[in-house]
Amino acid sequence: VARVLPLSKSIIGLFPEWSTKKELVKEGKKKRAQVSKDLLRVLKYGEEMPDWVEYPSVIYNKSAKDKDEMLNYHMPGGMTIKPDKEANSHFVPWYHVIVADVGAMYPTILKALNIGADTVKLTRKNKEPDAWVWLKSLPKEFLKNYDVVWRNIGENERFADKGIMIGVSIDKNPGVVNSAMTGIMNVITKIKKELRNEENSEKKKRLKMIYQSLKGVRNAGTHGILSAPYVSGRQFNLWGAAAITTKGQEILSDTLHRLNQKGIRIVYGDTDGIYLGCSKSMSNVPRLAAALGVKEEPDEKAWITHPDKALEAIRECTDLWRKQLNYSGFELEPEKHDAMIFVKHKNYLIFDAKNSDVEVIAKGNNFKGSDKANIARKALEEIMKKVLQENHRWDDEKQARKQVKNSIKKETREILKKLDLTTVDLEDLTLVQSVQPAKRYQKNKDGSMSTYGKRAQALEELIGQKIKSRVKFKFVVTKKPLPGIKNPSKSGVKPIDYMYPVQLIQDLNEIDLEWYKTMIENYIKGAFGLTDVMATEQKGLDAWM
Repeated sequence: VARVLPLSKSIIGLFPEWSTKKELVKEGKKKRAQVSKDLLRVLKYGEEMPDWVEYPSVIYNKSAKDKDEMLNYHMPGGMTIKPDKEANSHFVPWYHVIVADVGAMYPTILKALNIGADTVKLTRKNKEPDAWVWLKSLPKEFLKNYDVVWRNIGENERFADKGIMIGVSIDKNPGVVNSAMTGIMNVITKIKKELRNEENSEKKKRLKMIYQSLKGVRNAGTHGILSAPYVSGRQFNLWGAAAITTKGQEILSDTLHRLNQKGIRIVYGDTDGIYLGCSKSMSNVPRLAAALGVKEEPDEKAWITHPDKALEAIRECTDLWRKQLNYSGFELEPEKHDAMIFVKHKNYLIFDAKNSDVEVIAKGNNFKGSDKANIARKALEEIMKKVLQENHRWDDEKQARKQVKNSIKKETREILKKLDLTTVDLEDLTLVQSVQPAKRYQKNKDGSMSTYGKRAQALEELIGQKIKSRVKFKFVVTKKPLPGIKNPSKSGVKPIDYMYPVQLIQDLNEIDLEWYKTMIENYIKGAFGLTDVMATEQKGLDAWM
């Protein structure tokens, strides 16, 4: 079967609205000359055609003005609790954080409910549905003209803010995707067990690669395969995909509600997990305090929620949803981190003490530094360790937020002030970039050599040989430009006019330390959304003039 969206567009253009499968086959024979090969391939299935062919206007919006409006439905994604909005937990150091994580949320729901393209169908009017699925929007004509049971959102469905609930019927016999998923998840469980017990580093690395590959297949084979109108395949099923997201939202919403009722501080939430902030003080995480040199006795009064109470609440929610889903494989698996600082949705820092040191893991695009020299990431780690040391205990969230922001600014200034080429590993200053032969780069509109082409020629002059194919270079940014570059510029993320091959650097003083300082400053500002990291000196009007 070809891609669902363009096929829906073709059906709308060729056939009367709300045609049944039989009518489509009959009309298709009459209009054979107008029917595309892809659509003809679908029509040949007859009664075994996927159900969406009967309601193509649900998929394709013929009134769309641009690509963003082409889909005529809006299916909610996973539930989120944003730290800078709903949770109001941003820029606060949370100690002893417990993550109530549903391992493989969507695959688990798929297996528990037997979701698949071949098992989920719309429930006809006057029939009792097996489940209700939530969609934020659907064409009114579909609800009016198609034989389907639907209703408005109920009062107890706290997770749904707007839209409607559609009734679906689910086959009791295991579907194709469910059966395949069982095998994949069994292999993943086996690999995870081997990973825990394996001590050989090479074998462990290989097992991790296998695990990541299988994890990708598992995730793509659940919600992804059911909700991809732009991808060829028979597994598209809007209602099956919505059944997974609806149940996921319901599980997390109910869990959140129950945890809130117990007075537990929820600091973050994403598609398959809820984060619980347990302590206001690092003293209640002795190994982290020791690793950062913070000497303070554990303080019972600094607990927001004692970990034992939090873990018990998570176990209760697990037992409840195992019964609700009638699936023993469901588990809200608790994970623990020594400390966390959230910036915004999907952007946060994790701190865990390991071997008398602190491992800092940065998550999210804000902290993505693949285009930066490694010194930026190292600076971030050092800054944030100092920030935790300075804010090892707090009482008021609002005040703590203010203090943390001030600490980030102060420690950034300190680290930039102390940055010295004699104490920096040259490898941490390198920028890796591929260079092609000059003639391969597209020329400017006026026919002149592009900046990249000129850089390639300059490098050939420096290394004394032609660049015949794509080559990876390790560069450092220097004070002087490459030879032969007219009007050199240091603008942009990587100032290629000033990037010298590292092996050609003879004196560390050739390196432009000020550029690296500015790069680190901009990285920190961007990561935390801060605009005034460096203290500015106040000047009078005369000085400004």
